[in-house]
Amino acid sequence: MCLKKRLILGVLLILTCTLIPAQRSLAPIASAPRQEYIIPLHAHSQLNPSWSNYLYGGVDPLATHGCGPAALATAVSSLTTYELLPPEAADWSAANGFFSANLGSIHGLIPEGGKHYGLKVQLLPHLTPDAIRLALDSDKILILLMGPGDFTATGHFIVLHGYLKDGLFKIFDPASSRRSDIGWPADTLLQQLSTTAYSGGPVWVLSE
Repeated sequence: MCLKKRLILGVLLILTCTLIPAQRSLAPIASAPRQEYIIPLHAHSQLNPSWSNYLYGGVDPLATHGCGPAALATAVSSLTTYELLPPEAADWSAANGFFSANLGSIHGLIPEGGKHYGLKVQLLPHLTPDAIRLALDSDKILILLMGPGDFTATGHFIVLHGYLKDGLFKIFDPASSRRSDIGWPADTLLQQLSTTAYSGGPVWVLSE
């Protein structure tokens, strides 16, 4: 073999030996799944003295009938740069037909109100703990309509915004700091969801 051919072959061998390790170093490294994740909230309680006596629809105090506007205001304030307060959310709700005297909010307040204030509103594909975690991992907040049980005797909107290391879920209850301060088992939340929800409920997934 002539000297020129030997030199070319030598260069090719060197390039091959140096390029292969470089390609292997680019292989993706799998990251460990999160054990805990909580989305920070700008939470608005319906019991806040600044507006607890504000009349929803000119009829009912937010303190007793304002969980819908408070949950919506919390989601909008947490996911956008706009600070939506429950009185404004209540006024928008009443003006657009989502207030029902002596009952509270029509379920469509959450999807339609969310869209009005610039949020994307989706449905949860499966009512399972894994589906909830997947939504939370994508920085999405969930609003749940609860039926009779630990949260209400009739119907009540709460905000789900995280999961904890022990497998419990973190919620914000606009009507109770006590219920907001503890973790909740997935089974409890899923079993107590409203069975009479409409407008895509009982779970709405909100994001920017």
